[in-house]
Amino acid sequence: MKPPRLKLLAALFCGFLIFVVIPSFTEVRTLLAAPLFITETAASGDACYVLAGGETIWERLNAAADLVHLGRVPSIYLMDNPARDQYNVREGRSWSRGRWYVDYLGWRGVPAERIRVIPAAEGFFGTRTEAANLASHLDAGVRQVVIVSSAPHMRRALMAFRNALPATVAVVPFAATELRSSQELCHPLWIEYVKLAVYSVMSWWR
Repeated sequence: MKPPRLKLLAALFCGFLIFVVIPSFTEVRTLLAAPLFITETAASGDACYVLAGGETIWERLNAAADLVHLGRVPSIYLMDNPARDQYNVREGRSWSRGRWYVDYLGWRGVPAERIRVIPAAEGFFGTRTEAANLASHLDAGVRQVVIVSSAPHMRRALMAFRNALPATVAVVPFAATELRSSQELCHPLWIEYVKLAVYSVMSWWR
C-alpha cells in the first residue's frame, strides 16, 4: 500500500474518531451543547408557553405541569397541532396531537381551565413563527412569560421570543430538563448551532 493511501486512511480514521465516536459520549455532547443552554431554575411568571416539538414535547409538557403545581405560573399556553395521531380506545377514534397534549396535561393534574390552546401557525422558521403566534394571542394582562423547551433549544428560543413579544412582556427561559437528560442531546448539535447563527443574523437585521 502506498504511503499516500496510508495517510488518507489515517486521516479518515481520525475524522471518524473526532466527529463520530468521541461526540457519542454523553459527557462530551454535554460539553459541546453547553453554549446552547440557558435557563432560570426559579422561573415564574403570569403564564408559560410550551414550544412545539416531536417526541421531546412530552418532557416539555412535564416541565410546564411542574411549573403550575409549584405555583410558579397560573396557566399554560401551547400551540395546537391538528395532525392526526394515535388511536384513542376510550373514544373509538384517532385524536389529534394537540388533543393528546391537553389530555396528557390533564393526566398530570393540570385543570382544563388553566390550559390555553392557541391556533396552529406555519412558517419556515418554526420557533420564530411560534413566537409571533404567541404574541398575537397573549392575554393583555400577561407581563412575564416563561418559555419551556428542551435544554439545547433554550438560547435560540429565548432570542426568538424576546424579539417577537412586546417590550412590555418579559421572557424567562426554563429548560424542561437538565442538559445531559434532554432527548434533544441525541440529535445533531451542529444543526442547532447553525439555526442559532441564522436567528442571530435575523435578529441583528430586525
